[in-house]
Amino acid sequence: MLPAQSTFRFSLKFSIGLFVLLTLWLLYLDWQLLVPGWLKYVFVLINAVTLFGYWRDKKAAEQQAWRTQESTLLLLGLVGGWPAAFVAQHWFRHKNRKVSFQLLFWLTVLLHTSALYSLWLSGWLLP
Repeated sequence: MLPAQSTFRFSLKFSIGLFVLLTLWLLYLDWQLLVPGWLKYVFVLINAVTLFGYWRDKKAAEQQAWRTQESTLLLLGLVGGWPAAFVAQHWFRHKNRKVSFQLLFWLTVLLHTSALYSLWLSGWLLP
């Protein structure tokens, strides 16, 4: 096996594992009545839209067609689709080597999780 294939398989397993853990964590919080029940549906919807957005942009890049703006992909991550964006970057090998995009992506992850945590602490996300 080539080193690049080994690295790809590791990152793919890691990204799938992270996504599963985040989903299970959200379901646990919902089960313990620590967050409103509707939140899990929003989480699944925004992550499905984000995954589709990355897939569509990758296909457009391959076909040299109209592309999705990076700001749109980053916005999807900011509103909660960052777990799917992380998975998509590794599954589709898309936007995961562009340093400027990665810096902005991880900034959106930090902003999203900080805002969500602040809302939860303030009681806005309590059921």
